[in-house]
Amino acid sequence: MTGQPLKDKLALITGASRGIGRAVALEMSRQGAHVIIVARRVGALEDLDDEIRAGGGSATLV
Repeated sequence: MTGQPLKDKLALITGASRGIGRAVALEMSRQGAHVIIVARRVGALEDLDDEIRAGGGSATLV
């Protein structure tokens, strides 16, 4: 697939601060989705948010 197949889509990802959740959040963001990321570790979510935004994506932290 080329471009951003998930452009204009929302993705809700739980457990996003590490592991599979983090990887899914990054990949869905790269594919154009606005990701809503949820986790118990706020600091790790903020780090993920920084990484997503640095790659041109957008996220909402919960």
